[in-house]
Amino acid sequence: MNAAISPSAIANAESIPYTHADEAHRLLTTALSRFLTLLESLRADDWFKPTPCTAWNVHDMVAHQAGGYASGTSYKEMIRQYTSKPKPGQLPEDAINALQVGERADKTPAELIAELKQVGEIAAHNWAYGFNAIKWIATPHPVGGFMSIRHLMWIIHSRDTWMHRLDICRAANRPFEQTREHDGRIVELVVLDTAKKLTKKLNDQAITLSLTGIAGGTWQIGKGESVAEMEMDALDFNIFVSGRFSYVEAMKHVNVSGDKNLVEFAFKDLLVLY
Repeated sequence: MNAAISPSAIANAESIPYTHADEAHRLLTTALSRFLTLLESLRADDWFKPTPCTAWNVHDMVAHQAGGYASGTSYKEMIRQYTSKPKPGQLPEDAINALQVGERADKTPAELIAELKQVGEIAAHNWAYGFNAIKWIATPHPVGGFMSIRHLMWIIHSRDTWMHRLDICRAANRPFEQTREHDGRIVELVVLDTAKKLTKKLNDQAITLSLTGIAGGTWQIGKGESVAEMEMDALDFNIFVSGRFSYVEAMKHVNVSGDKNLVEFAFKDLLVLY
């Protein structure tokens, strides 16, 4: 970093406000709208390009999204998908994803887009305002921690669509549309989840996280005086904490000052749920 960040410009990451139903609906509908706009801009050959999710090409990734939104149209469809039996060593969501992709393997790009248009707004409304009989249920997750279904519906679904839009933009060499209001809020909620994972681990130490770009900001993660600063492009940070960059690859995109060992200790094995 070229200059120290003024303490007055640094927000406490754990003080980032959580979302609510109306905002969750806005995040979901905006994420879906931008995703559809991107898909309609793709050329025929773009649909078969590889993505950072190495098991999927663009077509597979869109099939996953179509299936995900379909799961939000009713309890019946949600239960059908969510009772998919994982293979040995497979996470439950991997089994669900495999079902979503497999059932749409023969669909054309136009059919996938049409399905997303048909089910997307229904799911966004249900996730924000419906399914109240189950939103209170919370279960342990190997990445997300002890997580409620409400968190999945209000936070993770829009984040997942946002991240896959970034994946496809990188895969197909398309510009990634950003606004402070939408993309900045998505990133802010990622930083909140990051802080929840790291604050206890840092044991009364703190790191200043400075994310650059339209969606960025500066936050303190941990307690006490910051002893390290980590600066990174906001989009690259999401690629990193989602597991798409290894720690070694991520460090090629990072400026670190202060206690570099603490930064490595905090971030080397960090994963945030998308």
